[in-house]
Amino acid sequence: MSGNVAVQPPDNKDAAPRPPELDRMAVKISHLDRLLGLTGEIIISASNISILQRHLSTSSVNIDKNSLEMIKNVAMTTNRISSDLHHLVMDIRMVPIKETFLRFRRLVRDLAKKRGRQVDFEIVGEDTLVDKTVAEKLYEPLAHQIRNAVDHGLEDPLERKHVGKSPTGQLTLTAYKKEGFTYVSVSDDGHGLNESRIRQVAVEKGFLPPAAAQAISEAECWNLIMLPGFSTATEATEISGRGVGMDVVKSTVESLGGEVIIDTKRGYGTSFTYKIPQLSAVNITDALIIRSGESYYAVPIGNVVATQSFSLKDINTTMESTESIIYLGTIVPLYDLRGLLTGAPLSDDEFKDYLPVIIIDSKNGRIALKVSEFIRPQKLVLIPLPEIFSVRGVAGTTILGGNQLGMVLDPFDLIAMSSGRTVDSEVGFQKSAQVMEVDEDGFDFQAPSSATAEGEKAPSEPGGPPAARPAEAMDEAMAEEFFVEIQNILNEASEEIFQLEKDPENIRRVNTIFRYFHSIKGNFIMTGFTNLGTFVHEVETVLDQMREKELKVDKEVIDLLLDTVKNLEKGIVEIRAGRGYEVRDPELLAELARYKRTEHKEKPKDDTPEDGQFHFSPLGNILYFAKLVAKGVTVYQSMFQIGPSFQETSVVSYLIIKRLTLLGDLIDTVPSLDKIERGLGTDKIKVMFSSERSLEEVNAFCENQLKKYYHVLVYENLPVE
Repeated sequence: MSGNVAVQPPDNKDAAPRPPELDRMAVKISHLDRLLGLTGEIIISASNISILQRHLSTSSVNIDKNSLEMIKNVAMTTNRISSDLHHLVMDIRMVPIKETFLRFRRLVRDLAKKRGRQVDFEIVGEDTLVDKTVAEKLYEPLAHQIRNAVDHGLEDPLERKHVGKSPTGQLTLTAYKKEGFTYVSVSDDGHGLNESRIRQVAVEKGFLPPAAAQAISEAECWNLIMLPGFSTATEATEISGRGVGMDVVKSTVESLGGEVIIDTKRGYGTSFTYKIPQLSAVNITDALIIRSGESYYAVPIGNVVATQSFSLKDINTTMESTESIIYLGTIVPLYDLRGLLTGAPLSDDEFKDYLPVIIIDSKNGRIALKVSEFIRPQKLVLIPLPEIFSVRGVAGTTILGGNQLGMVLDPFDLIAMSSGRTVDSEVGFQKSAQVMEVDEDGFDFQAPSSATAEGEKAPSEPGGPPAARPAEAMDEAMAEEFFVEIQNILNEASEEIFQLEKDPENIRRVNTIFRYFHSIKGNFIMTGFTNLGTFVHEVETVLDQMREKELKVDKEVIDLLLDTVKNLEKGIVEIRAGRGYEVRDPELLAELARYKRTEHKEKPKDDTPEDGQFHFSPLGNILYFAKLVAKGVTVYQSMFQIGPSFQETSVVSYLIIKRLTLLGDLIDTVPSLDKIERGLGTDKIKVMFSSERSLEEVNAFCENQLKKYYHVLVYENLPVE
């Protein structure tokens, strides 16, 4: 084993060049899931047509040759179309793992600060495509591995320097594809796993007797750390060391059909690699159909080693109970499939001179199974069993050819059953969240609970402020778009902030980050979360100073921006849970106040005299006349007089304008929107917008929303003839 254990992606020099970026559009995952389900039904229909074609070709019924040929062509065509459709849907579901990887940058930064580490975090292969479901399920395992790497793997800077290493530790997150598998690894150049300590803990905690602990191989020793409750840490920290987590990592990866590979060398580092089948998230698979007694089963083709008929005299019996066969010079234990599943083995009358045997393997071994008959290979749809059912050895059900119900076998569980071992049911990170520390930058994507209008008294959380609600309840579709958009913007903002830290003079990145925060503010404001929108507005003033080069980009500013992102993500989690949220981070608020005190107190000078008239841009002029002649659309001129408010007049003006966009399309404002964003708003604003709403509906909106929540004293809406 070499000194550096970091897994590197293979050199793929012959790979085709990446295609140019294509136009894309957002597609709901629920729609793709439905499309995948319909694809499964097409596959079942195609299978039935193939069975019909084979049945007619061997039937004694007299059918003319042309009809048989037509049915054969239909069967071939439907099989090809169903296969192509299946692969197309799966390609659509593929996303770059970049979105998952980028979320770890701030996690590494925060953990390094807490533990006093210096960490150089590198991402390799972020463009690797994986199924969206796989990307989501990998987040928590990878987060746990990263916590362990920073807390246990990497040494303190002084310790690293003492042993001749750089004070800065290297942590690498890698993804690549090879031979039908996706590999994702977390590698560090820390002190590596302590083999003698692991063996010692295994004995101390009763996992193994002393003799067995010394006899196991090196690979088996590494696997001990993935047992529930196993930890070599002498004391638990707020980050790790409780003996909870690696077992869940293993369970999650195995639920995707993968395995965890550990590579380590004392003093040089450790690498944890997840080897996951590229199609592990697919519910459509190739399988071999078999019969055992009166029941039909499907065995995933990937787990089938061989199918063979053995003479009864070739069956070896040991101690009158244990049977085995010899396959390619290797002894393979033999079991009765029906006996394993039901406890009632097949009768000896089922077999005459020969015994049909299927040999299967998985990560936990290899066994042979007695069956009644091999039927045929078939592409089928896996229907997982409901959570309330737990059937040993069965992964789910399926519809076989001829609309016959069959069961899909779980080779891993069958092999465990044959040896008398038990397989823990799938354990999700959600269930262990009470014990494990959950990363603060995680999102909880649950349907939001009903919201009340802002200004109403919402139920208070224990020990917290009253829940602030949006001005109007968001329906499910709007809420989904809101949270997805906020998540994407925050992810992109985090990455830009990290890049700005490396290149502090890059004004383009500053402008990009400003636009991200401006979009976030607009999203919060349009959905009625004005407290968060006002907070983001304060952060914008800091970014504006950076754009004007009044403020130097240094570590303190970068920390302020990253802490802002973290607090906004916390707010999203609270909002998703139906609770209110207010930024109360004292250090962050103090920093914002400090920068605010250094701002210019006088408002920027307005070089353009205001005459109270609308001044359309060329594009605005086109929009104005297009709306005037559009059927069912009315153009309104509106005036609003704003009373004293705890917020700045420009902020209130901005909020009012954003609320009006819920009614229709904005055409122009007085003062201009640009001036309002620059802090040049006044207590009187004029807005021109188009809407399909009637004058009565527009007036009602202003009365119930703007007067109530934005302290509008007087308003007037005038339709333009």
